[in-house]
Parts: sequence; structure tokens; C-alpha cells
Amino acid sequence: MGHRRLPTADCRPVIRGCLALIVGMAIAVASGCSKPEEETKIQNPEPKTVAVQPAPAAARPALEQPPPRPTIPKVSLSKDLLATCRVQVGDKMPVGELRDVDGKPQSLQKLFGKKLTVVFFWIAESPYSMGEVEDQNDDVVKDYAAKGVQVIGINQGDPAEKVRAALKETPVKYPVLLDASGAYFKKVATEKTLRTYLLDAQGKILWFDTEYSRATRRDLLQAIDAALDKP
Repeated sequence: MGHRRLPTADCRPVIRGCLALIVGMAIAVASGCSKPEEETKIQNPEPKTVAVQPAPAAARPALEQPPPRPTIPKVSLSKDLLATCRVQVGDKMPVGELRDVDGKPQSLQKLFGKKLTVVFFWIAESPYSMGEVEDQNDDVVKDYAAKGVQVIGINQGDPAEKVRAALKETPVKYPVLLDASGAYFKKVATEKTLRTYLLDAQGKILWFDTEYSRATRRDLLQAIDAALDKP
């Protein structure tokens, strides 16, 4: 019996299918390998470069202005008060010799301070006057004596016994002279006994007032500070 030959099928479609399958698998594999890298790039983007501005230079602190230098207050008097003054700013305090509370004669000029002298007139019956007697201790002697400032109190018109009694109640640490007759005061003024004068080392009047008040007290201390501040 002779061999029968089986019919041969056309294999080309099968081959093409296999090739297509292989190509597809290769593409899928390639796609699967590249996807994680792309996702990584998306999840971890490249850091952006940010320009850093330099910190501004620290502002230079403003220089503190020194406090204004004190000035001697201006003496402003009415025409009537001015007429009572026999000496004014720029004049020298009159020369005089007066007795102290112990009866000893004292030259006013020899008691002047090395730099400044406060001369004030007072009477025992005036509470304002006795206030100044005490204030000169607390304001001037206490704070300025070591700086060359002297205080001289001249009692005008009271007997020695009355002055000594007043000073027992208000002890002082500066010379007190007596002008019982008022002769020395008449060289300075015609009236208004409660007067206060600030003199320089030569006895020239730098400032004065014809009363004693809070303003007088303030202006006197300002005048002293200004006079001591001068070179």
C-alpha cells in the first residue's frame, strides 16, 4: 500500500500571530520597566532653585542727642519792681561788713564761695522766709557746698536774740549775718526784703529774685547748675 500524503496546512497565519504576540509582550515589558521611572520623576520632582535674598544690613542706631545744657533763667520784673532794685544782673554785690549771730564782725566778701555764692535776705516772722532758711541747707549746702558754692543768709531787721531763737528751731550749716538797722539792705534795694542773689566768684550778680516761692527755688537751682556748667 502506498503512503498517503496528509494535506499541508498554511502555517503563515500562525507564525504571524506568534510574532505579533511576541512583539506585544516585548512592548508590554518595555512599558512596565519605564513606568516606575516616570512615576518616580513625578513623585520626586527636581528641587527648584530659590534665590536667597541677603539679609538687610542692621540699621545703625541713631546717636542719642545729649541733653540741653542748663541756662541761667532770665530775670523778668515789672517796671515797679525794677524800680526797687539798686543792683541788678551784671552789677557787683555791695561791699559790707556785718556782725554774725555771736556779735563778731564779718566781711561779706571774705565769705564768698570759690565759685558761686548765694546771698539771701530773710526775716524770722515770715514762714516763706523761714522756708528758705531751711531750703538753703537742703538744696544748696547739701548738694553744692563740695562744688565751691557758699550760702550766706542776711537777717534784716531782727534783734540777735530773735535770730538765734529762730536758728535753734531751724539749724543751718552756713554763715548768718545780722543787718538789724537795715543799712546794708538799703544798698541793695528799697523794699521787698525777701530777696535772693546768685553771685560769681568775684561777687557779680548772675541771677536774683525779689521773693521766695517754688519758682524761685527751682530757678535758683537751675541758675547754679548753669553757672557751674560753664567752662
